[in-house]
Amino acid sequence: MNKKQFSLLLVLSLLAGLVGGILTSQFFLGTPVLAEKMAGPPKIVIAEEFRLVDREGKILSTWGMYAGGPGIVLFNKNGQFRAVFSLTSPEEGPVLTFADNKGNHRAIVGLGAERQPYVTLRDQAGKERISLSLDDEGDPYLALYDQAENERAILGTMDFTKVKRTGSIEKRSVSSLILLGKDGQITWKTP
Repeated sequence: MNKKQFSLLLVLSLLAGLVGGILTSQFFLGTPVLAEKMAGPPKIVIAEEFRLVDREGKILSTWGMYAGGPGIVLFNKNGQFRAVFSLTSPEEGPVLTFADNKGNHRAIVGLGAERQPYVTLRDQAGKERISLSLDDEGDPYLALYDQAENERAILGTMDFTKVKRTGSIEKRSVSSLILLGKDGQITWKTP
């Protein structure tokens, strides 16, 4: 075989390989499928609950549905409940609750059913001891409670029927102060 024949054989072999490759990909492999490139990270994630965990897998926070509404719960490094921010129901407003190191609810800030803001402080047994809120007209009301959760001192405006329980309505002024005995009777008031 001379040099001319060798060159012709080489060119024919290359052409035959090229034509064979094209025909094989068309008839046997089909159309290639390529993944679509995303413009950025996903915009929406749908789930019933999210959990934030540390490196050891301990839950530090959960986001989910709690007591009829969405909420965010925070835990300490030992897994104990420490705080929650939630919407408990469509009728009630948002509530932020803080717990002590035993998980007892100790301080609560929120909006009531009529959207009045309130702050409640509880003792170690979980009993309400101090309540600060606004009434329907926006006037302030501060109440101090004994260990049995009976009102013992009230500063600010209030519907006096709560104290007298007679059914008659007597609205006290914002500057009023009422002290109550163990029996719930008024022992002192001003003005």
